[in-house]
Amino acid sequence: MAPRIAPISRPPFPNSASFPPAEPAARGRGNDAGTGLMRTRLAIVLAAVSLIGCAPVAAASLPPPSLADWRRGLDRLAALRHAAGGARTERLALALREPHTGRVLSARGAVAVAPPRALRMILLGPGGTTALDLWMSGARFRFAVPAIDLVARGDLGAPHAGRRGLPVDFLGWWLLRPAGGALLWTARVAGGDRFVLRDGEAVVDFVAFDDGRVEARRATWIGGERVDDERISAARMGCAPVRYHQGSTGLDVTVTCEGEAPGDPPARALGDPDEGAR
Repeated sequence: MAPRIAPISRPPFPNSASFPPAEPAARGRGNDAGTGLMRTRLAIVLAAVSLIGCAPVAAASLPPPSLADWRRGLDRLAALRHAAGGARTERLALALREPHTGRVLSARGAVAVAPPRALRMILLGPGGTTALDLWMSGARFRFAVPAIDLVARGDLGAPHAGRRGLPVDFLGWWLLRPAGGALLWTARVAGGDRFVLRDGEAVVDFVAFDDGRVEARRATWIGGERVDDERISAARMGCAPVRYHQGSTGLDVTVTCEGEAPGDPPARALGDPDEGAR
């Protein structure tokens, strides 16, 4: 039986009003410039977090981080990215809850990952039939579900409407650019560190706990419309039990990592699966 992780039934982050206030900065010309930068970033993050929750956020609830907190946040992010950013091949077992019928479908397979460039994930369903075949290389992707005759190819730089409902942006962020994005805001919270990141068209509210657990909420907004709201909870970055929820489809996925082989996957594993057919 797969290890259980508590499902995310609400935003997994503490109320921002409970954050400790930032340490007062020393006065001086250099600190004035730094304070101005922090205020600019704070204005950006207030807008970003209000978009995530689709609710206004009081300015007092997100105090600007001190310079020491900012540097600490950058260091923690760098460590997380380094720890989860190695090339590897993972063996996976998945349980997918179909949102319309509630049926739970099982699949097993593997994912070959070469961050930040490429990945290939192949999952097999009952009887050994291919349930999912995902390939990503740079901005290009191919997402195939043979059971419903779905084969979608595209470019992550193209308008999001062409891949709405496909979790390719999220999987690229989680597997190829773990904890990636520009840091907008950070704070120390009970038992961990909270970050707000801007990753392309998405804003990510990300918490890394001291015991290794991570939780994230990734909201994608296009033209003022929230087109997806994805959440993940994992025992740690890398090969670990994971729970994922996709708001736009209602899909719930539980992932068990059954093993990991570090090192570069074979080049043929990351090649374009359609290349030989052209």
